[in-house]
Amino acid sequence: MVQLGVFARHENADRLVQELKEQGFHALVSESNGAGRTLWRVRAGPLAERAAAEQLNAKLRAAGHAGSVVPK
Repeated sequence: MVQLGVFARHENADRLVQELKEQGFHALVSESNGAGRTLWRVRAGPLAERAAAEQLNAKLRAAGHAGSVVPK
């Protein structure tokens, strides 16, 4: 997967997902709990192989989105 952001506000994560979907990318929001607070991660994917995730990350960067390849 390619992680594109971590947000303290769910609305901000949803906004990025909507933008990505409008650009033709499959993206989702997942909740993460730790250190006494809830965060929302925005990720694109999933992809079966790391090489495919790296290619997706390059496409996302070309579209103006900085991300990092992360395990599922």
